[in-house]
Amino acid sequence: MTLSDLLNLLIHFMQPVTKENAMYDLNGDGMITTYDLILLLSQLI
Repeated sequence: MTLSDLLNLLIHFMQPVTKENAMYDLNGDGMITTYDLILLLSQLI
């Protein structure tokens, strides 16, 4: 994951998963939420 991925996740933050943003639903719960953000940030470190 890169900084670009982080910015893209933030664009889709708190939205339901669609074909366009499914890659940012890192925990697979159908929504792009804080948990997905935390998972992405942990992969950047």
